[in-house]
Amino acid sequence: MRRLIVPLFLFVFLAGCAQKNVPDSEHYLAPLPKSVMQVDDVQLAYRTFGEGPPLLMIMGFAGTMDLWDAQLVRELGKEHTVIIFDNRGMGSSSNGTEEITISRMAVDSAGLLGELGYPKADVFGWSMGGLIAQEMTLNYPDKVGKLVLLGASCEAKPVADITQKLLKMDVKELLSHFFPSGWIEKYPDAYARLPRPASPPDTSIIQAQADAMIEWDGCCSQLNSLDKSTLVISGLDDDILPEKLSAKIADQLKGSWLIRYKNATHWLMYQDPVGLGRTVNNFLATEQDLFPN
Repeated sequence: MRRLIVPLFLFVFLAGCAQKNVPDSEHYLAPLPKSVMQVDDVQLAYRTFGEGPPLLMIMGFAGTMDLWDAQLVRELGKEHTVIIFDNRGMGSSSNGTEEITISRMAVDSAGLLGELGYPKADVFGWSMGGLIAQEMTLNYPDKVGKLVLLGASCEAKPVADITQKLLKMDVKELLSHFFPSGWIEKYPDAYARLPRPASPPDTSIIQAQADAMIEWDGCCSQLNSLDKSTLVISGLDDDILPEKLSAKIADQLKGSWLIRYKNATHWLMYQDPVGLGRTVNNFLATEQDLFPN
């Protein structure tokens, strides 16, 4: 299975090459300052943007923090102190001594907040980051304010199944999942506008993340114990973690918001980053409990 992770690395590399004519200041976060914080056995690299209440963003499978859409981060940073970081072993974060699991990365996420001096923050998780965010919220509920889940699942089997499929995809097949039918014809520069990492990811860490997702137990049965305002977002054309998985999460959480974007895939943040940022900002600013305190 290890040789099959190469296409994922190639995609990230090719996306960076395609972007050579796009101004870094608009689409690329890597030139901006980076810091490192010791959290238990790892040094986690992170960046912060904006001012306001803290918002921790947790990256998905095989991604570094550089792969967050820059326009999305800047939109969120208009109303929040946005914290993005590399999961253990990825990008500029060290490997540490502990095994990479979804639960371990949830511990890292909570630990980073604490080391940065934030007793509590809103949390935004995308894809694998959504699994981590759910585990973090379940295990550290006092550290999480509101929760945003983009393209996530609480079921284990669909996550394991798609992870095994992703490992076998070549570049052409992977690219075919990025945008819905007709998108490239309408927006021919879509691939060129994709962000790129500052440095190539370690393929052994990508494999370890894949193993973590395949071995994850899921958390659907535990979600109804949470009392968290939650925004669940999915694309109706998401064929990686389909919309029905997001709907199941929303069903388990009292008072959750479920937003389904038409003509949107698992990577919908690259389709409308500013609009997505405004949606998240609106949710985070809304008081959902109308009973007076």
